[in-house]
Amino acid sequence: MKARLSAIAVATLVAGMTAPAFAETPVFYGDFNMSLTNADKGLVTNPGMNDGFGLENNFTNIGVKGTHDIGAGLNVVYKAEVGVNGEDQSNGSNPFNSRNTYFGLGGNFGEVVFGRNDTVFKSSEGSVDAFGNLNADLDRLFVGQDRLGDSITFKSASIAGFNINATYVLEDDFYGGSDAAELNDGNNYAIAASFGDRGMGKTPYYVAVSYADGLNGLEALRVVGTYKLGDLKLGAMFQDSEKGDLDGTGYLVSAQYRIGDWNIKGQFGYDDSGLGKFAQAAYDDQMGEGAEVTNYSIGAEYTLTKAAYIYGHYTYLDASHDVEGDVDDNMVTVGLRYRF
Repeated sequence: MKARLSAIAVATLVAGMTAPAFAETPVFYGDFNMSLTNADKGLVTNPGMNDGFGLENNFTNIGVKGTHDIGAGLNVVYKAEVGVNGEDQSNGSNPFNSRNTYFGLGGNFGEVVFGRNDTVFKSSEGSVDAFGNLNADLDRLFVGQDRLGDSITFKSASIAGFNINATYVLEDDFYGGSDAAELNDGNNYAIAASFGDRGMGKTPYYVAVSYADGLNGLEALRVVGTYKLGDLKLGAMFQDSEKGDLDGTGYLVSAQYRIGDWNIKGQFGYDDSGLGKFAQAAYDDQMGEGAEVTNYSIGAEYTLTKAAYIYGHYTYLDASHDVEGDVDDNMVTVGLRYRF
């Protein structure tokens, strides 16, 4: 009897000692997103394709992330994520690419991490983009959707729903190498202030103002707002951008409505800076000032399980320029997304 009690006591002690380790086990995750698209020109598909039918890999990725309590109210924070490109014939020998990969500390103050990360200017978009990571992503119109290495990212703890976040990129990322970011007058930071939950899970609203100066040579101001009223979610964004000799303003509005397992969505955007991906692709980076781009998209998603859904959408992009003329593209897309 004593032997049994001793064994139980030892087992209980071991379980108590190992429980925190199990609670902090790294999380392995993945996001598979692929689609079939028919495009008139295919200028801004993922990756770029020609006209006709093509298979798009919409930033499929896998990664590991987690935290670990080190005492004194601090946690180690880490994440290592790579894009998976091996499905493409041209990427057979280069099946991975770098994505958010960072390491740092978290606590009651928030967190500060070091490495490659989305800038806070980019992440300030929240969920305003109804077609994020697809060929109708807002980056077809707007510049500033950067993920930069050699960066320091600070995210404050939420105080009554308010957050202050900042990105600073160390100067060595601005010099040398084909992947080096562009330096603009020695400034290389972004700052964002927000109110509400960017994912719209904890609050039915989200408002953010962000400013970038020098990140990839960009100076820009962005204002974002989203609001959820029952099954209807509305969003709007304004951005003023300047980079080199190009500058301009733009806006985007989006709406999503959930009906059972269906999510119906639409989006309209306009920008006259000529800095978005579609303007750059349409005019081979040589258009100068005056390129105006209009985009509208409509689509739907159907939920299969909590982790998977199918989707389809139509998007139209039109660019006009006083000298270079007009360029447009029509795309019809159907796809499947699975996350674990």
